[in-house]
Amino acid sequence: MTDTHKTRLKPTCREVHRLVSEGLDRELSLVERTRMRLHLMVCDACTRFNGQMSLLRKAMRGFPLDMDAPPGPTNPSDKDGQP
Repeated sequence: MTDTHKTRLKPTCREVHRLVSEGLDRELSLVERTRMRLHLMVCDACTRFNGQMSLLRKAMRGFPLDMDAPPGPTNPSDKDGQP
């Protein structure tokens, strides 16, 4: 990414998608958050994308992780573990 993209006040949709995704994994800087929010105020498509990513994150957090389950076939009809 060029320096021009980083210094522009209003980021592109592509940059906002990247920021939304990165924001799931790390804390965005104040500048990144501000630029993203400015873009979300005027772009319905990116606002929907942000909402979809938030929904996916909430769904995955609620997904039960059964770490204590013994290894075995993933298909219940596979009794011997063979495909």
